[in-house]
Amino acid sequence: MTLAAPSSEAQLAALRDLAAELPIASSERALVDRSLDIFSNLLPGRGLCVRVVDVRTREPARTYVRGAPLRDGIEHDPVTINEAALTRAHVKSAVAASARLNLRDRWDSPFTGMATGFAMPLAAGGEMYGILDVGYAPGTDARITDESTLIPLANHLAVALRIVKLQDDALGLRDYQARLLESANALILGIDRSWRITVCNRAMLDLTGFNRDEVLGRDVRDFISSDQRQYLTSAFAAALVGQHHAAVTVALPTRSQGQVRTVWSIAPVGRAGAPGGSIEAVVAIGQDQSKIEALQQQVVRAERLATLGELAAGVVHELNNPLTSITVYAEYLVRKLEAQGSEASDLEKLRRIGGSAQRILRFSRDLVQYARPSGRDLEPVDLAGVVRQSVSICEHLVERGGIDLSIDVDPELPMIHAVQGQLEQVLINLITNAVHAVESGGKVSVRAQIEGPASVLIEVADSGPGVPEEDRQRIFEPFFTTKPDGKGTGLGLPIVRNIVDQHRGEISVTRSDLGGASFRVVLPIA
Repeated sequence: MTLAAPSSEAQLAALRDLAAELPIASSERALVDRSLDIFSNLLPGRGLCVRVVDVRTREPARTYVRGAPLRDGIEHDPVTINEAALTRAHVKSAVAASARLNLRDRWDSPFTGMATGFAMPLAAGGEMYGILDVGYAPGTDARITDESTLIPLANHLAVALRIVKLQDDALGLRDYQARLLESANALILGIDRSWRITVCNRAMLDLTGFNRDEVLGRDVRDFISSDQRQYLTSAFAAALVGQHHAAVTVALPTRSQGQVRTVWSIAPVGRAGAPGGSIEAVVAIGQDQSKIEALQQQVVRAERLATLGELAAGVVHELNNPLTSITVYAEYLVRKLEAQGSEASDLEKLRRIGGSAQRILRFSRDLVQYARPSGRDLEPVDLAGVVRQSVSICEHLVERGGIDLSIDVDPELPMIHAVQGQLEQVLINLITNAVHAVESGGKVSVRAQIEGPASVLIEVADSGPGVPEEDRQRIFEPFFTTKPDGKGTGLGLPIVRNIVDQHRGEISVTRSDLGGASFRVVLPIA
């Protein structure tokens, strides 16, 4: 039995329907499903199968079928085609070979119960996009007339598949580039020729605290504060006429009404192929200057440590013995003059001599402690025991100052890996500072608790005057002190920070609930 061939009017109608699908096809599936519907109406009683080839991997990717069931496993079989079919469709065998199609002198049916039929290539622009298989039920055949009918339709489908593929590639490239910009570890800002911000990546938003809607579309000159505007806008104006600028330093506004220092490289973006190298946009790549400044501070701090290490060794060697002698002899003379009933003024002078010598000794020991690395291995430490021991050592200071001391230690505190003596030094230093900060009758609290699944918190707070905002970073610098002259060396908190750093922890200072300062030390459990 021979199947009826479609009329020329039916072929033209099918071509018109298929051509109408080209500009509105939203996806490969929608396009192929609609095309197979058109083919089925034109050629009823046939089995129709489109196997789309992935242009990147050159492997069959998806299979669409009408009019007959597919045989098992066809989705994973290599696609085969007859060389004669390539010749009739005017497709070079090299194109089929590049798509990894198997060239054979016979047709391999993808259908169940259909042994006769043919395959037609779907090729456009030198690329193979798939295969159209047509199968016939036993006892029927219309291969010759069906091939001539389907060649123009297959060509239209191939072109449509190419367009959809190019659209997908363009959208994918655009999304990929957007993800690159968004994930870049640098500040990225783009403006058009009207000075409007068109690009702003996540790093820029995180740094300034604004959301994307508050930045995009805004005039860049309005985004920058008036005192900083001249630096950035002059560089953007130069870029709009083709000039490049590097190392432009600008303080950007933040949502918290503050500013953050940044440094930028600014470059023009020309339109490809535009006459005279027309500039259509400007791109600026920036870096948070505070990160660079933090690195510089680390370098300065390391150099200062090295210098102090050399200085401390010399100071201790030269001063220790004579100062010890001065201290011992001063104490001896005080006791002797007290026994002789000498004048109180003379005794006070001797006590001051001894006290000054002790102060110099403490200062030299602090220098050594600050500059010397730990050199000790971490071991399991009972943090609750460290807190109790440190508070016990400071009891005489608390009692003498009439301080109201409260202690809150979580009974579930875990063991942590640390150097016990150094943790005690941290706590003793912080408690001593808190006692000195409050007047008689003031309050000091010591708290230790679990901070998270992998860390613990030690907090020492007081009811004193607190630490001014502008001093909260400087108090950890060597020799910086807010105490009156003669009351502090400015090395206590730097020593504390060094110990915390060696334990891979963090220390910070905020305002406490008691009204004064709150020093928070967070340490890892392991």
